[in-house]
Amino acid sequence: MIFLLLAAGNQLLELTGVYLWPLHTHLDDLLVLPLALTVALAAERLYFRNPYFVLPLYHTLLALLLFSVVFEGLLPLLHQKYTADPWDVLAYTTGAFIFQRWMNRPLAGERV
Repeated sequence: MIFLLLAAGNQLLELTGVYLWPLHTHLDDLLVLPLALTVALAAERLYFRNPYFVLPLYHTLLALLLFSVVFEGLLPLLHQKYTADPWDVLAYTTGAFIFQRWMNRPLAGERV
């Protein structure tokens, strides 16, 4: 919930014309994987009706790869509006690590 509030707050600042570095340039990239993977985790838990379910590491790594390739590789090649930034890949990687280390945990107890 904290990440969602941070992302919404950052977007609100940008909508009002307030751009704070590094929040403006990297906060969304840091938060996107924890938010997207949390939605995927919740969907999986609802589908399987299993509060102990955790996403396998390869799901996190695949999401990291896809976000990096699409947003830092393909989109900058296809549209001048987008720029490739290796710091964004580092932000995605940090977000993936945060999700995998602290957020991808069973809801009830420690049984996996």
